[in-house]
Amino acid sequence: MILLCLTLAASAQERENHPRILSIYHGLDPLPPRATRLCGLPPAANQDGMPVVFSVQVDGDTISASAFAVETSSGEIVTPLCATLRPALEPLEQRTVLLIGEFSPADALPVSVEIVGQLQDVNGNSLVGLTGKKVTALESGPSLVYAERFSPSQSRLAGECPEQTVQAVQLTWEGGVTGPQGTDLAEAQRTAVTILLDDGKSVHPLALGDDDPDNHVIACIAESSPAISVSVVAGFFHDPGDDANPETRITVISKMKE
Repeated sequence: MILLCLTLAASAQERENHPRILSIYHGLDPLPPRATRLCGLPPAANQDGMPVVFSVQVDGDTISASAFAVETSSGEIVTPLCATLRPALEPLEQRTVLLIGEFSPADALPVSVEIVGQLQDVNGNSLVGLTGKKVTALESGPSLVYAERFSPSQSRLAGECPEQTVQAVQLTWEGGVTGPQGTDLAEAQRTAVTILLDDGKSVHPLALGDDDPDNHVIACIAESSPAISVSVVAGFFHDPGDDANPETRITVISKMKE
């Protein structure tokens, strides 16, 4: 089992070098009209929210709504009204672009997203041509799509974890997560998360940090053996529509110098 996880971790590390769309989450239909203020626009009714998570961090200065083409099940191509990194703007985040637009007109549903205009990652690499053809449906609930392991001394993690923390894993979900009905993450969510360590032990995080309603959560870990995968029990992490997560698991990519 451990050998398999190590193999998967190595494979995940290799894939990280190839930019791709990790997930497209049809997360809330309709959004509150004020959500368009995230893009500096006046309130707009009847808009859907759809976070798109990339395997790389995205250069926010290159983001525009016209860079994205959303295809619906009716064959229509929709240009979003708004595209923004908000609210996931913290330095270790910036890989989730929230699209706002009319992506489910009549009985149609979004089925894919393609990058058709200028968009770059933080290293200046073009993301034009990337396509995601799997859209998670509204009622499915959010799953984990990415996990990175950092030293808790990483300056961009300041204040997120208790002093006893030896390593921290940033968990990226398909969409924003909270407790049920928008409540803060609590003990139920902490104990729903299990980390498999390199020494074969499975532990719960010491604490969960970065408790804001975006799609990133920090698992603070007291043990020194490297985290190699994370699993979460179904039913504890809720999206903005209050849909709970299915059982989900992700391999951890290390950003620590061992």
